[in-house]
Amino acid sequence: MTEFFSPDFLFRNAILGGLGIALLCSVLGIYLVLRRLVLIGVALPQASAAGIAGVFWLTGHAHAQGQAAHLVALAGSLGATFAALAFLLVGRRRARVPAEWGVGALFAISSAATILFVAVNPTGDLEMSSLLRGELLAITARDLQVIGAAMALVGVLFVLFRRELLLTSFDAEFARTIGRNPLRYDALLYALLGGSIALGVMNVGPLVVFGFLVLPALAALRIAPGVASAFVLSAVIAAVSFVGGFAVAYRADLPAGPVGVAVAAAIWGVVGLVAQLRERRHAITTLAVLLALFPLAGCGGGPFGSRAPRAFAALPRGSLPELDPARPIAVLPIDNATHSDLRLQSANPLKDLGRALGDEFGTPPATVMDLLQQRAIAELQRRGYAVVAFDAVRTAVPHASNDASAAVRAASRAGLDGYVLCGALHRFTITNSGLLLIRLDFALLDTTGEKLLWAGEAKRPVAIQSALTTQEVLLDAGGPIFAEAFGNR
Repeated sequence: MTEFFSPDFLFRNAILGGLGIALLCSVLGIYLVLRRLVLIGVALPQASAAGIAGVFWLTGHAHAQGQAAHLVALAGSLGATFAALAFLLVGRRRARVPAEWGVGALFAISSAATILFVAVNPTGDLEMSSLLRGELLAITARDLQVIGAAMALVGVLFVLFRRELLLTSFDAEFARTIGRNPLRYDALLYALLGGSIALGVMNVGPLVVFGFLVLPALAALRIAPGVASAFVLSAVIAAVSFVGGFAVAYRADLPAGPVGVAVAAAIWGVVGLVAQLRERRHAITTLAVLLALFPLAGCGGGPFGSRAPRAFAALPRGSLPELDPARPIAVLPIDNATHSDLRLQSANPLKDLGRALGDEFGTPPATVMDLLQQRAIAELQRRGYAVVAFDAVRTAVPHASNDASAAVRAASRAGLDGYVLCGALHRFTITNSGLLLIRLDFALLDTTGEKLLWAGEAKRPVAIQSALTTQEVLLDAGGPIFAEAFGNR
């Protein structure tokens, strides 16, 4: 492997240039997949290829005629890519038809135009055909410098605006409410995407660009514990796929680009299989637990029956203050400020059926707020605090309040004379990409004098790819949520 990166190796430029393009595409591909723009990832490289073929036909140049032809081709690639982007974005804003229609039309037109331009070009047929198949051997030292500069630019912009790009990708409305203009950051993302695709197609071909835009990102998002780690995993998978594919192609005398894409596809297939087996095992385990607990459903004082709380390892206190150990904390019911019905399905389907038929005397359904209240009790215990039992709190203060002072007074009247933790849930959204978008605020108060002792919040997205039910979502996401809220990050 060290031979490939040696300065004396004949194909060193091809390896370094292709690896740079693969890394660029793999990082930007995370945004494509999360924003469901995969079809754009196949249409834009083909439009870029049509631009290259078109300028070669118009100018009479061929890809092998030197640096001037290379610059002309790069100009055609950039022009066609950004023109296609403009076509798709304007069409999506003005048309009343699904966006996929425009993407499909663009791909069909670009494919036909590429083939026709190559067919009628008397000087560049062979070279252009090799370029479109993904041959890497034409990468020069100047191309390598351009790719390096592009990687540096994308890296700097990615670091500077990573939070804004993620925020506008996941929740454009929330970004607008906190003063971030989604259109501005969408334009930045599309500019990075268009420039990288144009540069990539010019050097490695549309097949390789599309393959590394999609496959490493798909594999990384199946196994990554969070969004930040997904970018790193995607880049690692792309690097391993390209270098490994080049090694195979070098030994077997095959086109390096398509072999690299094939290796990335194999990694994606293996990762998908492992993730599927893990999810099925998780589902089987959950089903077994539910069946075991089925006879106990409805027993006990709380909404979750008589199950013992899950044991967790001890943690440091984070930003929570020192308190009098003789005065326990009462975690009050959490206020639902989402304006959404966050009830949970019961483990006993007969209970849901009874409530649907109007049974007014059945046990109230458990909610997301109930699970968060129980998890807050467990997390405080992990940090060494004395906490009032869940059933005792719900008996004393059965309903949540959106006013912290009123909640403290209600707890004091009910005999809870220590400390109280009030909470408000403002956001609870589970995305199709396997993320929990949450905003949960807490305030710790002393019942004597209603003094505010501490405040914290959790608002970062949490990865929940392996969770199948809302209960599992909260079980998986509870640790990160309270780690952020209690200052353990």
